[in-house]
Amino acid sequence: MISESDLATRRMRVYRLHQAPDLRDLVAPKILDGDVLIREVHVDTAPALLVSGISEPTPVDWAGAVRSLTGVDLGFTTTTASAALFVDVDGTSYALTFGHGWRYLRDSAIDREFGLDLAVRMLDPDEIRRITRWALSAKARVDHNLVPGGQGLWAFGLREHAELVRNLAGPVHRDVRAELTHVRRRGAYRNFRLSLDCGDGVQIPLGIEGGSLLSDLRELTRVTTEGSIHARLEPLRWVRRLGPGHELTEQLDATAADLLADPGTETGEIGISYPARYYDGPTVQRYRGSVGDTQIDTDELTVEDLRSGLADSDRRLATLRTSSIEGLDEEGHSGGGVSALHWLAAEVVEPDSRFVLIDGDWYQLGERYVAHVERVVSDAFANRPDWTLPPWEDAPRNEQGRVVEAAYNVYVAEQDDRFLCLDRSLLKTRVHPRGFEACDLLGPDNVLVHVKKVSGGTGSSVLSHLFAQGLVSAESLTDRETWDRFVRLVAERDPARAATLGHRPAGLVYAIHRMDKALHPGTLFTFARSALVSAAVALNTYGIPLRIAVIP
Repeated sequence: MISESDLATRRMRVYRLHQAPDLRDLVAPKILDGDVLIREVHVDTAPALLVSGISEPTPVDWAGAVRSLTGVDLGFTTTTASAALFVDVDGTSYALTFGHGWRYLRDSAIDREFGLDLAVRMLDPDEIRRITRWALSAKARVDHNLVPGGQGLWAFGLREHAELVRNLAGPVHRDVRAELTHVRRRGAYRNFRLSLDCGDGVQIPLGIEGGSLLSDLRELTRVTTEGSIHARLEPLRWVRRLGPGHELTEQLDATAADLLADPGTETGEIGISYPARYYDGPTVQRYRGSVGDTQIDTDELTVEDLRSGLADSDRRLATLRTSSIEGLDEEGHSGGGVSALHWLAAEVVEPDSRFVLIDGDWYQLGERYVAHVERVVSDAFANRPDWTLPPWEDAPRNEQGRVVEAAYNVYVAEQDDRFLCLDRSLLKTRVHPRGFEACDLLGPDNVLVHVKKVSGGTGSSVLSHLFAQGLVSAESLTDRETWDRFVRLVAERDPARAATLGHRPAGLVYAIHRMDKALHPGTLFTFARSALVSAAVALNTYGIPLRIAVIP
């Protein structure tokens, strides 16, 4: 008979760790050398290691405010008691952490796929309550959304192919059967739902008796190895970030450095890619900074600009990491200095894997991701508008003999009254205090047209920025107040046109001219594809049609 004590549980955070010959190998090296107590123990029949300690006394945070207000120094201090229990269960290593015990774990030993492995098999996609995600091309943007009532995973606008989910929290799907101690204890209660918080570790109620804990950990192993993945959550596994100290990072860094020195190699591709902070806001008109000892001051950043300051072949990426480049808009406002490495994008293609370096981090792309991107990109190019734009070279040239984007947009509007030029007309909102471009041209049927000229020399950055800007514009204009401001902007130029706008964007068109070769899915830069697919998926969620127009 199962006693009440056997069913006792406590909500704890559990980590799955990479296997090691000795449990001590899973402990952070600085902890092994520090002032902590390490005991070899057993949890029921399983070998385990208990690491515990108390931090040095530190002044409480609010004592300084009391002293400033009253002149009285209370002298209060506080300490933190922490512990981590490392346990080997049938060849799988787990760690339970208490207090700040997570600091006792060796960082490289943490299996960071554990939380996602559980989430995609157990959580109900319609009742996700919290999600934390990193955009694939946006290290600087981390979105943390909380919906207490649960509105479903896709209510967060998740772009499942291009965003790395770091945390998911919500109730377990009703069809999932997990033989856990807490479920056995509470499962008969009315409206009981087991909830999980899945990140690098998982917060979950686990048994606090030796036998029940081992049973629970074995069940977690079973779920992650035998449980079926929910079809709507599977895309979350298509892109995986390689964490700090990953065994492949050094090799990938070396390959990227070789690509930077010799971009003609067939092992991959190198190019320029906008850092995340520059995806939102006015277009960058000038780049300033330095790479190594070489100063950068140009209106068109290229790979050659990055390569010019890399004299030491053994420290190419290290030099980029410590160098800085900032982007300035037309009025000279800076988006802030960013490590030069974050302006570089690289793709490394191996027989069985594909990796990309974006915003300083490496990601592994699964086969499903690659196939998905190719399909969406092909569909976008096949969905052409029923109108055409004039050849780029027909527009007036500047003093240097070049056709620039601003002149082309004005030319199109002058030649065809179905187009209204709104280039550089910024909409300023609370979310975008510096303003954003709704479009370059308001086209036939009131679609938003975003125009860009590209070439092999500009690499992916220009198109990635174009696709991201178009998406920012469309998403922003789904807000009623922002849309009303847009209508007023159009009314200032064409009141009759403004009266036909409706209540939201009618569609979005990316109009692109490639100078050096024909533009089609096969010649679209690798790093621009993710931005295009991200836009396509999000716009589909909003019900806004997306089309590609190739400018001859």
